[in-house]
Amino acid sequence: MSAYRATFGHIDGISPGAHFDSRVDVKKAKLHKAERDGISWGRDEEGQRAADAIVLSKGYEDDRDSWNEVLYTGAGGRDENTGRQVEDQTWDNPGNAGLRRSQVKGYQIRVIRGATGERIYSPSSGYRYDGLYEVVDSALEDGKAGFKICRFTLRRLPFDKQELVPMAQQVRDAFDGSPPRKTATVERIVRDTSMARRVKQWYGHTCQICRIALSVGPNGLSYAEGAHIQALGWASGGPDIDGNILCLCPNCHVRLDRGAIYLTDALDVIDRYSSGETLPKIRLTTVDQHRIQKRFVRAHRRFWKIVDGDS
Repeated sequence: MSAYRATFGHIDGISPGAHFDSRVDVKKAKLHKAERDGISWGRDEEGQRAADAIVLSKGYEDDRDSWNEVLYTGAGGRDENTGRQVEDQTWDNPGNAGLRRSQVKGYQIRVIRGATGERIYSPSSGYRYDGLYEVVDSALEDGKAGFKICRFTLRRLPFDKQELVPMAQQVRDAFDGSPPRKTATVERIVRDTSMARRVKQWYGHTCQICRIALSVGPNGLSYAEGAHIQALGWASGGPDIDGNILCLCPNCHVRLDRGAIYLTDALDVIDRYSSGETLPKIRLTTVDQHRIQKRFVRAHRRFWKIVDGDS
């Protein structure tokens, strides 16, 4: 019997968007019990095998990741040397049995994405904790290699099921280290503040559009905001990942959110309402580790009915 007791839901002190350099660090944070296996499983309160976390790193060719929904291949059947599927997977595998148990019981699954996963949704390096999902379906199917695979469908939980933190902490996070404020006990949903904070750190809290770093207070602290290119919250909203977040000053953030400025596929910034015959454009500041995705840029243009942004 496994000595590991499955822990469902968030781990205290770790918000979605938190980044880790290695699987060892992920394990130390208690997000996932293993350093190599894709499925983390243990015993639930009834002593049954149950999964509490998975790592998405495109370990199987049948995996599919579309952020809100994940098609995940179970464990087993691979050659340890080549990594190829050489035999059928079965429900007897502890990880597969654990995910099925979590489906039946409705246990929440922590999802960690690695840099080798689906490029659109994966971090540029290391591993990132992406919040809570639930297993909504499981089936034994034919895999691409010609062997049976245990196929699981996981669906991301809505924002109101993700982590809550005190409003006072949210204020401190926004100013990246400003003095604590004695406010209150109200709570609200946090949309991956760890991810936004990381993007802002890449740019030294300087706006990617106007290049302004707003100084706040005598200690030289700078203020910037994490701006989502494809807005969150709608049924077709964008994900909370670095490829969909910009580091902007408040003015540029508002203008982006209102469609007054937009991005081309080449990441030029266009001012829609500037006077003159030719719309002015400036190049968006970028760093190598920030993999801004065209699909989010195009979704923003579609929302604002902009048809001339592919130049």
